[in-house]
Amino acid sequence: MTPWVVMRCYNDAWVVGDTLAGLSRQRMAHRLLVFDNESSDGSKEIIARSGARIVNVPKGAYVPGRVLNQAMRETDGEVVVFVNSDCVPQDDHWLEELVAPFAADPALAAVFGRQVPRPECWPLFAKDTEDTFGDGSRQRFWRHCFSMASSAVRRAAWEEMPFREDIQYSEDVDWTWRQRQAGRTIRYTPKSVAMHSHNYTLRQFHKRQFGEGKAEARIFDWTPWERSLPRYSLLPFARQVVADWRWALHHGRFGALGHSPLLRGAQMLGRRKGFNAGWRERGAT
Repeated sequence: MTPWVVMRCYNDAWVVGDTLAGLSRQRMAHRLLVFDNESSDGSKEIIARSGARIVNVPKGAYVPGRVLNQAMRETDGEVVVFVNSDCVPQDDHWLEELVAPFAADPALAAVFGRQVPRPECWPLFAKDTEDTFGDGSRQRFWRHCFSMASSAVRRAAWEEMPFREDIQYSEDVDWTWRQRQAGRTIRYTPKSVAMHSHNYTLRQFHKRQFGEGKAEARIFDWTPWERSLPRYSLLPFARQVVADWRWALHHGRFGALGHSPLLRGAQMLGRRKGFNAGWRERGAT
């Protein structure tokens, strides 16, 4: 059966044409379903010219898990592929590489692909992208890793366990983590490559980290030491700054030496505040 590709879009006219062009070059045939959150910059008109089916998400009504569940209900087939509208496939086998692993592993719930930074990506954000994805070697040191921006989901796994609709961030991390706890597997495939990165201001980065920290407090189990200020906040801050400085010196990116403490400080404070808020909510439920 021809697989569905589901795209989520909001005001990405500057790049959605590139994403659509990348999809059109895929060797594997597919059907495209787009959820547009009332874009006002011409994104919807660009998408409409591609012939894709478009579902409108009213402004203020976007909840990630709700949209993902609706996307699964409105598609068919054993595997459904997801891509963000600003996540550009880099070759003609991006789709094949996301879908292929499911045939060999019946316990596989989801696959996510490699993301590479845009040419204009600021140095430390480019470093973070490569650290998170790359060849996948760093992921084995983390509790869990997943990104819905370029991914594929097995329908049977979703039918048994839909996405949560009560969190605004990290719904993909939550879902795949619960799938792992239920005995299913999650796989990273560096052969499926898409270009995707963001240049956040310190305020934007703080906000994102707040959201992710809040979700993280509710997703995982935490010992008192794991959630303590030294373990959850201060030690990661120090490790990241040291790693940034080493990377900056090695690559001659000397401007990152001063940027790193500011960026990691915003990350630490945002994530800590978010975690505390999520922990309070967790205790109230």
